[in-house]
Amino acid sequence: MSPVDMIEMPRLSNGTLSPDGRYFAYLRSETDWTENRIIHRLKLIDQTTGAPFETMIVPAVGESHSRVWWKPDSTGFIFLKKAEEQDADRDHQQAFFYHLDQQTTTQLTAHGEAVLDIHWSPDGAGFYFVAAQQQPGSSRRLLKAGWLIPPFESNANRDIWYFDLDTQSARSVVSGDFSIRQVSVSRDGGTLTYSRVPDHRFDSAYRGEVFVWHRDTDDSVRWTGNIHGEAMPQLSPDGSSLAYIATVNEESAPFYEPKVFIKTVAQTPQRLLSREPMEALSFAWDPSGEGLFILGNTGLRANLYHYDLASEELRQITRGDQNVTNWTYDSQTDTHIARIETAQNPGEFQIMRDQNTGFEPITSEYADWPERFLMPRQERVSWRARWGARIEGLLVYPVGYQPGQRYPLVTITHGGPQTSSRFGTWFASSYVPVLAGQGYMVLLPNHRGGTGYGDRFMRDMAGRYFRNAHHDVMAGIDAMIDRGLADPDRLIKMGWSAGGHMVNKLITHTDRFKVASSGAGASDWLSMHGESDSRFARQFIFGGTPFERDAPRSQYTQDSPLRNVSRVTTPTLFFVGENDTRVPPTQSILMYRGVRATGTPTVLYQAEDEPHNFRKPANQLFKINTELDWYAGFALGEPYEPDLPGAAYQNSPANVDLTQAGADAVEAPSP
Repeated sequence: MSPVDMIEMPRLSNGTLSPDGRYFAYLRSETDWTENRIIHRLKLIDQTTGAPFETMIVPAVGESHSRVWWKPDSTGFIFLKKAEEQDADRDHQQAFFYHLDQQTTTQLTAHGEAVLDIHWSPDGAGFYFVAAQQQPGSSRRLLKAGWLIPPFESNANRDIWYFDLDTQSARSVVSGDFSIRQVSVSRDGGTLTYSRVPDHRFDSAYRGEVFVWHRDTDDSVRWTGNIHGEAMPQLSPDGSSLAYIATVNEESAPFYEPKVFIKTVAQTPQRLLSREPMEALSFAWDPSGEGLFILGNTGLRANLYHYDLASEELRQITRGDQNVTNWTYDSQTDTHIARIETAQNPGEFQIMRDQNTGFEPITSEYADWPERFLMPRQERVSWRARWGARIEGLLVYPVGYQPGQRYPLVTITHGGPQTSSRFGTWFASSYVPVLAGQGYMVLLPNHRGGTGYGDRFMRDMAGRYFRNAHHDVMAGIDAMIDRGLADPDRLIKMGWSAGGHMVNKLITHTDRFKVASSGAGASDWLSMHGESDSRFARQFIFGGTPFERDAPRSQYTQDSPLRNVSRVTTPTLFFVGENDTRVPPTQSILMYRGVRATGTPTVLYQAEDEPHNFRKPANQLFKINTELDWYAGFALGEPYEPDLPGAAYQNSPANVDLTQAGADAVEAPSP
């Protein structure tokens, strides 16, 4: 698999089955080199014939299709797009209905703000939608004309509306001096469950409370009262219990592995599976309401489970070296839909109607891959680390691996850090199959501080970020060397986000790496806390915020890679998005300038108009080519020939030398 193959790889998302089970809809990505963007196209499959079903929905040039929301009677679906004829000040996306038999599109909403999400009423008489609170027309015009500077973090709050198909009108359902997150409709349509947060800042999600709106009384009842956020709140089928996911323990103390909680209005929440080393990624009530389906992460694998509330029995439904993702459950038909990623497959959509027979593929987007690509072998490895801890990771063998031969080792640490690396790993930022095809062995360690291994493992970072995590990574590298797999003289380190934090730490901790690449990594935790839109969890890592009385600023400084940047001797690349609010560019600039001051070869690439993760294919490809060039030059001592797109790219506005451009490079020596 080449770098271009990796960027052009179709990625599937938002799979939904029509209520009658006949049609399956999903989005398939396409790489548009001409427009330098990833486009998402709507695909429908007729389940009765297995043949594709073509719709008459044509998006504007360079625009993507939206996901779809099926009408309960399966006659069609709602999708979102910008109205063709709107006031110049109101060019937001609206809800449209597509009728399958008639092959017609009808605009439903003409809301003052963008329609963001859809939830059908079970009777099909209408639907609920979420939209930003309407802004004054004068403010909108001034902002659009460039005469208004909005306040920092002035994200508009969200409301819930209901659109009646009979009257063709919308009315406000829930609105106030707060913002709405994560709405769900009860199976009988009588209630809405939603999370109410003080405002729509990113970190405000941790200060939400769950409310239930009753259609008959048009009134909301508060179900929770605590200091933490509740994710994916859902009422039980009989309306007596509430389930949600939270990152707290039984006493509501924060910074614990995500688990499912159950509560009634009057009772204290019960944390399910507290001692089970498993992160709850998602869940759904079963048809009876006597149990829950839970999508659980156990480190290297994510599988589907069922938990019986009465017996407290956890039963595993799916098994294997796989990552079950994009999972949804329909209680009316007792049907599960999911994408299942493995080492050999990026994740076809699959359906499970019977737990005894398991999942069966719906899509076949990657059917020709065995003929097109040589996929590397992936396997679980484990090792002993500091204080005797057992750490595991994913080892990817180079294509054409020969036993007894040592290989250059690329170690990639995951983001988060509250997550884990799992089988499959098809991220463009890590491009594992490409590295294996280039002859590299790849190690993805699941160090302490990550999820899927229980509370104690995740909470190792409570009080100090770099307590054991970096030692776990180095112990894994040494284990691969001791097993005769990795060449100790050709070690490479890379990572993005929290993986970039780890790169910045390790290049100040050791000189054993021949070359490194840090993507969107933190360098100074004090300034990072002030700059980033995501700060909540770090107060538990460092023992408080930098803004409080007697602030633990020394803890922030102690674990900042910038503190020891003068020790760096590893040639290092830095990448960051110009519009990154999660790990702002300042962090990469500080680290780059510190490394450059040592005389060590380094380059910083700040990509224009990019957020935390690069979205433009030219920038994604530039990163891969640039990293492979540095790895080959410093670790292998040989040249690398960059991989470029084909003829479709030649007349593109993004047609630049992807080994030298595509991002703003700061002057520095290259290999």
